[in-house]
Amino acid sequence: MKFKTKFNGVKNKTKLSLNLPFIMSPLNANASASTSYFPPGSLEILTLVDFVVIYTIISVLGIIANFINIVVFVKMGPQDSVNISLLGLSISDFCFLLLTLFLSICYYPFWEDVDLNFNILDLKMLTVAWPQFYFRRVSNWITAFIMLDKCICISLPLKVKDIITPKRTIFIVLFIYFIMALTVSPPYFSASYVSRWDDKKNRTKVVLVFHENSAEIDSISSAISFVFTIVTFVWATVCSLILVISLQTRGKKLKEMAGYNQLDHVSIRDKKIIKMVTLMSILFIVSFTPDVIALLFMTFDYRVSFYGQYKDLFFVLHGVSEPLIALTASVNIFVYYTMSSKYREVYSRYFLRPKLSRKK
Repeated sequence: MKFKTKFNGVKNKTKLSLNLPFIMSPLNANASASTSYFPPGSLEILTLVDFVVIYTIISVLGIIANFINIVVFVKMGPQDSVNISLLGLSISDFCFLLLTLFLSICYYPFWEDVDLNFNILDLKMLTVAWPQFYFRRVSNWITAFIMLDKCICISLPLKVKDIITPKRTIFIVLFIYFIMALTVSPPYFSASYVSRWDDKKNRTKVVLVFHENSAEIDSISSAISFVFTIVTFVWATVCSLILVISLQTRGKKLKEMAGYNQLDHVSIRDKKIIKMVTLMSILFIVSFTPDVIALLFMTFDYRVSFYGQYKDLFFVLHGVSEPLIALTASVNIFVYYTMSSKYREVYSRYFLRPKLSRKK
């Protein structure tokens, strides 16, 4: 991974092009001459509309929706492996959207008028942005695992309960949380916060500094992010295709074995499953396509980063992908409510009936 240096009057003061997951900071804003493909002021408008307004709205609604999901899946109990997976996914999405809200607040314009002893955009890098990135990756892999579970359920319906048990599901979900924590940990060894004296402010300020091995750690982090994102992206697509093909094959077999009325019932049920999985797959693929494109650019061209020559392109790519990812994490409640009668029953018991009783 290449990196550039710049000297600001201090001997051997090196600034690196660190490929972080949509972490913007004025720290290295002048590290290289940038090339802009967009009209002047357009990125400021994008920041205000996208990361302040849209981010805040989506994250607040998504936090509420996933809190409801967590309550419902806890009440449904751990007897079903799918409920355990969906509970793990809801917890991850809840944390992801909560950090997304904090990230949005970091871009509010009023921070420019607040006299602090730190830069808010620098502070959010290790405290908000990377944890948010962590929970996003956890959600990706739990979603991939759920799709694999459904593939096994359709392809091997008689063996699925022996293959994927509730205890194994709990272990796999916890294992995903643990492994993803390891994969996002390298940046914490490449940068840290230190206190430095500011002559202009005549006081001590907390600043973000990069260590000497930042370039090597950056390469490792980018490679890990690239591999894991591509794997989950391809995995979700392949599992969706396998599921649809398996359902169609089973439908043909049932057509030869079942009567007309039974066939009609099975066909309707299978169509609902196909629609649900297809919808989840489309949401996943569409929301992560810009993210994959941005990651490809960042991996093979170091200039596509906030500190690189094409930082505007980096900014716009993530400006498209980030809200889509947040939206996908927020709308799962509608998929669960529409497709699961048991979810509707528990939801109505704890969130609708108490309201009706109070009105009476």
